[in-house]
Amino acid sequence: MPQYWQEGPEGRTRLLKTMVFHLEDNKQLTNTLLDLDAAKLACLKALAEAERQPEPAFQEELLTLGLILPHAGQWVVPGRVADALADFDDAAFCFQAGPDVELIPAQPYGFALALTSVLLRCMGGIRVLKGGLPAKKELTQLLFRNAMLKDERDATLVFGLLHRLGLLWNREGRVDTLLPAVLSHAPRWVPERAFAILLEHDLKLWNMPPADDRTFFMQHLLERRGQVLAVKPFLAFLQTLHPLDAGRTETVFLPFLGRMGLVDLDASGQHVRLSAHGEALAQEYLLRDHRGTEPHWTLLQADQPLVIQPTLEVLTPMVQNPHRLLRVAQMAEVEILDAMVTLRIGSDTLVRALDTGLTLEEMNGLLGAPAAAVPQPLAQLLEDLARRLGEVEVQQGCRLVRARSAALADELMLRPELATLNLQRISETVLEANGPGNAFALLKQAGFLPKPGRFLPVSIDGDESLYLWSLACLSFVDEQGMNHHLDPVRQIIHAALQRIQAEDPNLYQEVRRRVPMLHMGMGAQAAEETQRIIEYAASYNLMVELTYLPLAAHRPQLRKVTPQGVDGEHLRGFCHLHQEVMTFRLSRIMGVRLLNERGWTPPVTTQAG
Repeated sequence: MPQYWQEGPEGRTRLLKTMVFHLEDNKQLTNTLLDLDAAKLACLKALAEAERQPEPAFQEELLTLGLILPHAGQWVVPGRVADALADFDDAAFCFQAGPDVELIPAQPYGFALALTSVLLRCMGGIRVLKGGLPAKKELTQLLFRNAMLKDERDATLVFGLLHRLGLLWNREGRVDTLLPAVLSHAPRWVPERAFAILLEHDLKLWNMPPADDRTFFMQHLLERRGQVLAVKPFLAFLQTLHPLDAGRTETVFLPFLGRMGLVDLDASGQHVRLSAHGEALAQEYLLRDHRGTEPHWTLLQADQPLVIQPTLEVLTPMVQNPHRLLRVAQMAEVEILDAMVTLRIGSDTLVRALDTGLTLEEMNGLLGAPAAAVPQPLAQLLEDLARRLGEVEVQQGCRLVRARSAALADELMLRPELATLNLQRISETVLEANGPGNAFALLKQAGFLPKPGRFLPVSIDGDESLYLWSLACLSFVDEQGMNHHLDPVRQIIHAALQRIQAEDPNLYQEVRRRVPMLHMGMGAQAAEETQRIIEYAASYNLMVELTYLPLAAHRPQLRKVTPQGVDGEHLRGFCHLHQEVMTFRLSRIMGVRLLNERGWTPPVTTQAG
C-alpha cells in the first residue's frame, strides 16, 4: 500500500490506483490458470499443497508463465498463485478433456449463413400463422435443399430471431425480407444482433434455458477459448457458481450451438470447444470488442465470383457478402443453399426485379454484364428487356398512355385486354385512359413493360436515400417509448405521401400496403378522445379499428374490435382477428377510429324447460 495514503485526496487516489493495478494483475493470473489443461492445473495444485513436485514435462512451461519458482533445489508455488488456486473447486480439474478427444469441426460462419439462408428464402415471401411463425407447409421452403438448416425447430428459431430484429415484416399474412433494412447495416451486423437476441430474449417456445443461463454458459466458454471441455463435469462446475439449468443447457442449447457452427462437438456430444465463429460473436457481445474481431469477418465483406451457366443457372459461394447474395436473389429464384448457392434467372424473375425497383443498369452491374463471362442467352434476355422496357409509358397524374410508335398505339387501341381503359386517341402516339381500370397493371398483364414512373415502387418521393433512411429509422426505432424521436421523419414522409395521394391514389395505396410500419397518425391520440370513441362504440354496438401495440410486439398493429366496456385501465371487447373476447390495455392503444359497421353480438343461449 502507498505510504501516507490517509493524508489528503492525492493519497487516496494513489491507493485506488494501486488497488486497480492489483485487481487487474489478479485477473491476468486467473486467466493464465484457466488456460492450463487439467493435468497441468492438477500438478500445480498438488505442488501448492506440498504433495509432490511437478512432472519434468510441465516444469519449463510453468516456470515460463511464472507459476512456479526454484527454491533450495526444489520447485515452489508463489504465495499469490497458491491463493488463486485455493479459489478453484475440485471439479475445475476434471472438465478439461485429454489430447485424444477428436472434435468434428463446425461449419465456418454457420450461424451467419443460417440467417442469410432464411433471408434468401423469404425474398419471395412465405405464409405465416397468427403467432408469426411459418406455417407447416412453408417450413419446407426454408429447409428445402438448405445445408445450413436441417431441423424445423432450428428454422423457426432463426426465423424468429430475424423477425425480432425487424428484418422480416408481415404483409397480408405473408412475410417478406425487408431488404432496405438489411442493406442499411454492415454485413456483420445481422449475426451480431441475432446472437445478442439468442442470449437475451425469452425463448421458452423452443424449450431453451433461461437467458441468464445462456449468457453465463457462453461467458465461461469464452473464458476457456481453445480448450476442449467435457460437457457434464463442466456443467457441474458451472452449477457451483450459478443455479444453471444443466439439463436444458446440455440437451437443447448446446446442440443448437453445434448445429449453428458456434461450438465444435465430438460425435457423442460429450466434449465441446468454442469455434472461431462462436468466439468472435461471444467476444463482440460479452467483451464489446468489435475491433479485435474484424479479421474474422473479412470473408463476409468480400464479393465472391459469380458463374452464370448458358442454362441461366447462377452459381456463387455461400460464404461471401450477404448483401450481394440478396441483391442477386432479387432477380433470380433460389434453388440450392450449400457451399455454393444455386439460383436460376428467367424472363419472369427479371421482370419481377424491375417491379421491386432494380434498374437494368443495376442488373448488368450485379451480373457482370456486359462482359465475356455473361452467356449469350442472358445477354439476349437483357437486350430484349432493354428494348421492350418503355414501349409504353403511363403518366399516372393525367391518365395518359404514350406509345413508342404510331403502330404500337394502333395495337393498344385494338387489344381486348385493355378494353376497360376506354382508350381515346389524342395524337399519333398518345392515348387517354377514360375507363376505371389501372393502366399500368393492365398493360403489364397484356405483356408490355411500361416504363416505371419510379424505379422504387415503394419509395415515398423518388429519393432512394431518403427511402432507405426513413425505412430503417421506422423499422428499428419505432419501439415502446421512442416514438417521439421519429417526429421529423414522420413529417417528411407524411408530406410526401400527401403529394403521392393527390397525384396517384393507386400508388399511394401500394405504398401504404407495402410499408405497414408507416403509422402516419402523426402522434398518439388523446386519451380522452380515445375513451370517448370507445364508449360511443360500446353504446351503439359499433366496431372500431385500434392501432394497438401488444406487449411482445415491435410495432403497432391494426385490430378491429367491438368494444363492450372499459374496466379500469383495460378495454374489454371482441377481437375480430382472434374471434374471441379479449382485454386491451388502454395505455397501449395509440389510436382508435370509429367504423360504420355493426359490431359483434354475443350469442343468445336458451335453456330447455
